[in-house]
Amino acid sequence: MDNDYFDKHGNLIDFYSIFNLPYNAGEDEIKSAFRNLIKRYHPDTAEEDMEDATNKIDLIIQGYRVLADRIARSDYDRILFKTASPIEPLYPTIPKKRIKYSALLSEMLKARFLPKQIKRKDILYNFGQDIEILITPLEARRGAVAFIALPARMHCPFCSGQNPHCHVCRGIGRLATTSQLQVTIPPAIQNNTYIDVDLKKMKPDHLTHFRAQNVRIRITIIKK
Repeated sequence: MDNDYFDKHGNLIDFYSIFNLPYNAGEDEIKSAFRNLIKRYHPDTAEEDMEDATNKIDLIIQGYRVLADRIARSDYDRILFKTASPIEPLYPTIPKKRIKYSALLSEMLKARFLPKQIKRKDILYNFGQDIEILITPLEARRGAVAFIALPARMHCPFCSGQNPHCHVCRGIGRLATTSQLQVTIPPAIQNNTYIDVDLKKMKPDHLTHFRAQNVRIRITIIKK
């Protein structure tokens, strides 16, 4: 879960500032802030660029999943109040530009907010060989870690699909978002190695699950 505490550059995110909340905010305050932010930045109502609005929605959902979970929030607070700098990873992190998505997975990531007439259950759940991670010879020898954004769903914490006028989920009962999958590439890995991940056994948190059942990752060694 601690992958959700940091941005793509490895910097610790201050979700309390994003939600404009005190550090001792209660459950109702967190829910109210979350609801207002979702309403403000939802692509159906936001005045800004669709991609910018979607990125902000993802960050808001990410923050809510941390602050609304008692265990995750306690762990996050421990890290936040101890240091403002990111934790040094065991392995170097693969840059986002060297993580290549298949056409299908790319479309699934873009389709987080679909027209109301399209049911999310109609999106394909199974895909394979969808991601290629490009690593250098040095990373192949020493090992590395990659953080992969995958389509996910979060249960609506307000209406569970019972309120068609819900500003958070529009009555669907769930929110389309993304969640990070951490993939550790072990030292001495060979070129064209495949890593199969069973996402059915993995759950980002108690509110969220991945939309896919499995993912196959290809490791390709490149020359700098």
